[in-house]
Amino acid sequence: MGLTRKNKIEKQTFHLVWIFILACILLYSVHVSYYYFALLLIPIFYLITYKVKIKTIIVGLIVIGVILLIYLLIKQVVVFSFITPTIDKITHFSIRDSVQKFVQNEYDSKTATFINLVLFNIKKGAGYLIYHQMIDLSIVYLIVVSGFHIAILKRIVSYCFKRNLVVGNIVNILLITFYCYLLNFAVSVTRVLIMFVITLIFRKRLSNRFDILGMSGVFSLLLGPSSVFNVGFCMSYLCTAGIIYIYKLEITNFFLEKILINLVAVILSLPFVIEIQHQISLWVVINSFAFSYLFAFIFVYFLLTFWVVWIAPFQRLIVNLVTFLIHTSWELNVVIPIKNLPGIIEVLYFIVFYFLIRMIQFL
Repeated sequence: MGLTRKNKIEKQTFHLVWIFILACILLYSVHVSYYYFALLLIPIFYLITYKVKIKTIIVGLIVIGVILLIYLLIKQVVVFSFITPTIDKITHFSIRDSVQKFVQNEYDSKTATFINLVLFNIKKGAGYLIYHQMIDLSIVYLIVVSGFHIAILKRIVSYCFKRNLVVGNIVNILLITFYCYLLNFAVSVTRVLIMFVITLIFRKRLSNRFDILGMSGVFSLLLGPSSVFNVGFCMSYLCTAGIIYIYKLEITNFFLEKILINLVAVILSLPFVIEIQHQISLWVVINSFAFSYLFAFIFVYFLLTFWVVWIAPFQRLIVNLVTFLIHTSWELNVVIPIKNLPGIIEVLYFIVFYFLIRMIQFL
């Protein structure tokens, strides 16, 4: 069998993800549409299922009240967005701008625009064409959501320093923080940094990955409640939750596990993909599976080697190969135009998905 039930006793759970989910639902309900109040079925069912203690609920409601109060006071202000400009202002120098100019000056136009697209989400020149082809293939989230790639980079660094975890953790924090700076602390990338720091600080207390995800989300909302309206924020946290859930199933078949991860990521991100693209590829699942790991490799590779200009011909070869694959897939692609989903449809979509997952869990 590909799936196995977990027989070990689940370690202590603090139900932090419940606080995060409820805060997000209330923010959407107040700011976007009252339809989202229907999503309250999810945290209510969660509280009943896991028999969450009254004390925990009260503490959670207080935290949520603070988040809503902060939102009323600062509205669209997100603290993370001020970090990079503040650093540049203090130092009177922008490493971020210098890095981007370095790439632009040291490579040919096509290679430079591809590297800037993949690493910094800058859409110019040839990169703009690739970006729109990825939209048609319904895989543009591979660039919009960079947290997945950073998580892979973190694992690589941890593996390289597995004999000295302290050094590995320091290298990871420095590397991820620097990349967060380069991307102006975009929420999807910052999530990885926050979760990693939380794991290091509370490793003896928080053993449940959902708790770590929940604490990360709550911390992000405290520093900028309007982050929840960012598509990258929603896709990053939802897809991460889906991945954690799949890992908890303890699937013994490697390929089945990866297929399910991609399938869940596609399903969870579908409403947001439609919001970004106003269309969906008929081959979205295949495209996602085919390109997700390719772009993960491309991202890590260029992040580690873009400064090695003497291998520019090899960099150009990789760019030509990847753009050829994207263009070929685009030529064979079939696009289905879809208008933005009404709020009530999005609400029903996530409610049905959640309860289907819970039904599967109890089978």
